[in-house]
This record gives sequence, structure tokens and C-alpha cells, in this order.
Amino acid sequence: MSKLRVFAALTVSTSLLVSGCTSSDEPSAVETTTTTPTSGNIRTDDVQAALDALVDAGSVAAVAQVRDGESTWSGAAGLVERGGTEAASAEDEVRIASVTKSMVATVVLQLVDEGKLQLDQPVDELLPGLLPKPVTVRQLLDHTSGVPDYLTGFDSAADIASRSGDVVTDDELIDAALALPWPTDPGSAFVYSNTNYVLLGRIAADLDGKSIGQSLQDRIFDPLEMADTTYPTDAAIADDALHGYVLENGTYTDVTDFDASIWSSGAAVVSTVGDLNTFFRGLFDGTLIPQNLIDAMQVLTPTGYGLGLLLGGDACNPGSGELVFGQRGNGFGYRTFAFSSPDGQRQVSLAWTAAAPNPAVDPLEQPATEALIAGLASTCPA
Repeated sequence: MSKLRVFAALTVSTSLLVSGCTSSDEPSAVETTTTTPTSGNIRTDDVQAALDALVDAGSVAAVAQVRDGESTWSGAAGLVERGGTEAASAEDEVRIASVTKSMVATVVLQLVDEGKLQLDQPVDELLPGLLPKPVTVRQLLDHTSGVPDYLTGFDSAADIASRSGDVVTDDELIDAALALPWPTDPGSAFVYSNTNYVLLGRIAADLDGKSIGQSLQDRIFDPLEMADTTYPTDAAIADDALHGYVLENGTYTDVTDFDASIWSSGAAVVSTVGDLNTFFRGLFDGTLIPQNLIDAMQVLTPTGYGLGLLLGGDACNPGSGELVFGQRGNGFGYRTFAFSSPDGQRQVSLAWTAAAPNPAVDPLEQPATEALIAGLASTCPA
């Protein structure tokens, strides 16, 4: 079986359909590669080559961190900014988009563990009168609620650029979604919707008595010492963060400065590849939630989506049925993969900074998938 086939579950309809705007700046002639020394037995040559290939294919920067037990390797290729000279680093911040969903799902499951809600509890008991159809918390988590997706109308690079300064509230996002026709009845099918996680953020805020951003900080970022991870509610991102670009028809548009309110609790988090690995290790080793809820998150479904997680085949044992779990982020100008063995011991997080308006036809999807597979394969037993 081809190694590319083992990640088929990662490339189906779980993508955010995002769009971009155009620009005419020329590619930089500067090519750079930066790595940290190999720690332990991780085999890194193929990983670095894959990052270089991703930049050669059109990404401005590609960064990754691989972990295997206590061994860690970080690598990067490309530049912080087009036209600049500063080399990208795996320590640089990026917008992680829908990898945020795994974090919000973890907060929800912590609240389940605390007895403050139940997975099969009707949303109407938690947000009375908001939804016109009977939906459960579980259906929000695994995208089987049928709730329409508010994130529409970003079909070109121009659409994205024109909305970069828009400030919206969660109420406005929910209202926009509920004005649309429901694609399916609750519980009948998998239909990806960012609105599901806006609703989960609202539920968590009500039960935790604080904003979802503060809950993430208190429950995940601080305990795991994820010092480079934040939940912005505006366009804030570090001055030295990697710049994100919409890639359309061979042109690049810088969309680094983009108000995060459009993403809300479905995709707003800013982080680093190292912090993403820290998160998934803390999630899967039992630090954040007990094993019974880890098992609930890692449920196998025909769609490849569990409770806030995607699953894929393990590159170390293709065709064996062994899996990795994590999430992908398809944002405006940024893309992210973060996957881990079920116990959190073997991990790869990858981010790159150019994205087509529609991830389903993104020319960088295949080289990025190859980089992810190379990262996982680098941790396979010799």
C-alpha cells in the first residue's frame, strides 16, 4: 500500500473552505534551511528534505517538530516573509486554524469529567431556545449536528482581503448560520460546520463562568506551559510570526493581519509546532483528561472524525490498521497538520504559510502530506 494512501482520511471533506485575495509581489530568490540538532534516534534527513520540497512547491515557509518519547527534532525551510531575508524557524508562531477544535473539545470533555454536562445532553438544555432542531453535545463535537456552517462567501482571494478587518460577534456568526438551510437532520450524516464549535465555545463559557479563551488558558495553555500559544480575539499576532499568504493563480497575498473573531472558538488559536506537540502529548497521556474520555475522543468512525479529532493510518505500519490521531487546520494563508500516536509518544506537527482559496484543490496539499508522513516515518523503529 502506498504511504500516501494511509492518510486518505486526512484529505476528505473535513476541510475549512477558505478563499483568498491576489497580489503581484515576486518570489524571493533567498532560500534558507534551519534545523535543531537531532535528539535521540529520530531519522531526520527525509523530514528536512520534505520541508525543503514543500517550499520549492510554493510555500513561503514550512516548519515542523518531530517527537519520539524524549527525543525531539525541529526543522524549517523558507522565509518568515516573502521578499525578506530572515529564515523561518520552528519556534515562529502561526495561526493554527482548526487545530483549535481539538483544544476546545478537550475543555468540553473536562467539563464532562467534572459532571457539568454530558456528551449526549441536548443543546437545548444548555442554550435554551437557540437551535430549532434537537442537537446533542456529541453531535456538535463530531460534526453530525446538521447545523449550517456560517463560514461562507470566502471563494476568492479578493473575498478574504476585503474581510480582514471585520469584527464579528459569536451571536452574529450563529445568526448567520441559522439563516441558512440545514444540510441534514441532526445525527443523520457528517457535515463539517465551524458553527458547531462556536456553539461549544458558548456552552463552555456558560458552564465555566469565563470566556472560552480564558478557559483554554487556564485549563490547557498554562498547565502544559504552552508559552507561545494564545487565543486572540482581534488581529493580534507576534511581530516575528510567520506571515500567511493566500496563493491564487500564482500570486501571493499577505493575510497575516486578520481579525480572529471570524474564527471564534473553531479556529482562532495562534501557536507553534512545538506547543502543538506539547498539547497532543498532554491530551493523550492523560494529563488533561482521563483515559475513558481519551477513548471517547479517539472513536473510529467511517468519516475519519472523532470528538474534535481526525484519524489517519500510521506510516510505520501501513495497512495494519494502526492509527494516529490529531487535527488539521485550513486557515486564511496558513495550513497546519498535527498528529500523534494514540498514547502521545510519537508526534509530528507541521505548518506552512501559503494556502489556496479551496484546500480541496490546493497544490501544496500533496507535498505537505508527504512531509507529514516523512515525519511520522522518521520515528518508526529501525
